[in-house]
Amino acid sequence: MDLMSELVLVPAVRRAFERLAGDGRRVFGDRFRALLAYDPTHSVLFAGAITSADLDALGALAETWHKDGLDTPLVMTPDEFRRSLDAFPLEYQSIVDRHLCIAGDDLLAGVEVRADDLRRACEVQAKAHLIHLRQGWIEAAGHSDEQAELIERSAAPLRALLTNIARLTGRAAADPAGLAQAAAELFGMPAPLVSEVLALETAPQRSRSLVDQLPEYLAASERLWATIDRWRTP
Repeated sequence: MDLMSELVLVPAVRRAFERLAGDGRRVFGDRFRALLAYDPTHSVLFAGAITSADLDALGALAETWHKDGLDTPLVMTPDEFRRSLDAFPLEYQSIVDRHLCIAGDDLLAGVEVRADDLRRACEVQAKAHLIHLRQGWIEAAGHSDEQAELIERSAAPLRALLTNIARLTGRAAADPAGLAQAAAELFGMPAPLVSEVLALETAPQRSRSLVDQLPEYLAASERLWATIDRWRTP
């Protein structure tokens, strides 16, 4: 299910990834399978088999990739990726959703994470969000500045959580407005509050205005977790 916009690379970044792919071909030879980028700095380098000598050879090239603005790629076999889909469902589904084949075969075409694995991962993520809010509330000890910082820090995790739930439910809701609307319809979360929390990623100074709504935010997060806990995939 493709809920993310198509990955587009500027020419300079595309050329950097192509140089990385060339390095992969030289190191792995006929074991090279593909290089897939999934954002402007991250990629997966697939090989049929991987040895310690391969890692040494790649290690000598890492500084060059970093100078090109690229992070060290994930290095794995296609079988390792497929067999790990249930262990890292959110992370791997995001790679599947938004990747671009730089070289070799598009090994992720048609790959999907099982809905049950996505639901379980979303439940863990929702529970962690709730626990962190509770812990932060305690540590803030009634101080509004600390409570504002807690709400601000929660914005990015909330966006990630709602994006993953949108993926689970098949909703094309990758933008903040769509995420807030989906949260309201599915979990009874107040859409205006969700929108304001998500907006803190770009306007963190507004967090103080939300301190009085922290009890409502916590209660909404509890409902979110409870609903995902009971969610049953088709």
